[in-house]
Amino acid sequence: MRASSLMAQKTRHSAKLDQLPVRIVGLLREIGVLGDQRGCHVYVVGGAVRDLLLGQMTLDLDLAVEGDGIAFARAVADRYRAGLVVFERFATARLVFPDGLKMDIATTRRESYAEPAFLPTVQRASIEEDLYRRDFTINAIAMHLNPGEFGRRLDVYGGRHDLRAGRIRVLHVGSFQDDPTRIFRAIRFEQRFRFHLESSTLRLLRQAASMNLIQQLSGPRLQNEILVLFAERDPVRAIARLAGLKLLRFLHGRLRYTADVKRVVLALPKALAWWGKQFPDVVIDRTSVYLMALSSASSPVVIAAIIKRLACSREQSRKLSAGGKQADRILKRLTDRGALRPSQVYRLLVDLPSEALVLLLAKQMSRQQATRLSLLRRYLMVYEKSRAVTTVLTGKNLQAMRLKPGPQYGIILGKLLDARIDGLITSEVEERAFVQEGLGAWSDCRAASRMLDKFLRTKTAKRPSSMVSREG
Repeated sequence: MRASSLMAQKTRHSAKLDQLPVRIVGLLREIGVLGDQRGCHVYVVGGAVRDLLLGQMTLDLDLAVEGDGIAFARAVADRYRAGLVVFERFATARLVFPDGLKMDIATTRRESYAEPAFLPTVQRASIEEDLYRRDFTINAIAMHLNPGEFGRRLDVYGGRHDLRAGRIRVLHVGSFQDDPTRIFRAIRFEQRFRFHLESSTLRLLRQAASMNLIQQLSGPRLQNEILVLFAERDPVRAIARLAGLKLLRFLHGRLRYTADVKRVVLALPKALAWWGKQFPDVVIDRTSVYLMALSSASSPVVIAAIIKRLACSREQSRKLSAGGKQADRILKRLTDRGALRPSQVYRLLVDLPSEALVLLLAKQMSRQQATRLSLLRRYLMVYEKSRAVTTVLTGKNLQAMRLKPGPQYGIILGKLLDARIDGLITSEVEERAFVQEGLGAWSDCRAASRMLDKFLRTKTAKRPSSMVSREG
């Protein structure tokens, strides 16, 4: 072969990998050289290859080594001073480089499943067998990293053809039965890339679902697949696909994708966008919000069962529990009655996670009631502003004022905070005057509370209204 032809072929081989940032390409070339030095073939595999072939940038790097992958990973970690975590059972290691780059390195392997939905037993195997164990053909493509072959594509099972056809296809008939989480991954990739499930794959998916194999998945494994699915850029289509394939029953048999729920889910992207623009510093767990929206019409019993099925953490449980009927009651209180003071809005919302506030917004958006939506938005802005308000006086100050510690401290400080939020009290001097007003009556908390309310009403009469206007 002429030298010019050989050079052209090498250039074509590496063209896709050369789309990566220069530092990554350089690192992969060096790792390929290390593979030659250690007498093993090294490949980049899976999602990174798929995304490159689709013309998308990726830094999700999975490497496969024909040989001892863990030993090779240790050699890479030593050379680049990378952090290393080893998963012996799966012959895999995870590296974190000093610049933050993450990379998985695994021994090429075959997998066998003792029972459906069980984690697999692995054995060392060839790269071809390693690719065959993967979920879908589009994820079963490899690229060589060794010098002389750098970037050459290895596509044994037609993954490139399926990418061009926009098709999700399993590699063998037992794929979904071996690992039912692939059911959710099939939907995730189908919706992410706007592909379609190949007819035999769809039939196998329905068959595996009918066998209730998903019920055999542990809570954490099922939760991971659901939340990863909901973390997609546009999870709305994926949720509709889950409903269409009757897969929501694996969260709970009475979970329904009704027209009302669908409208709330469809409104979530706009609600999240509005929230992100108004409150960029308040981080929202999008995955939880979508799960809250999906279960927003469910009873507390159903929501509690979903929490248990997914083995949710305490924080996840708190968020999901706030998204049911409680959210509807608060939304009605905010939008159905007369104007509220800022402190009243604060008390209604203070115990809710921010995700529940986004859900309230999506619910109201879904109802297409412009006036009430405008009011709710103003209330949310007032609430977020109120969260920064504090009192000067604390429990120690009350004790120094000769007040006996007890439940009255909570009443005093709570009313002080309300007055601060409403702008009725604006200084420490006024806070102290407020406390002094009820000082002699604190042996009777109710009487003192009434006295302080009267004091605040007097303040209110002397100052402009602090009510949030319904008209804006």
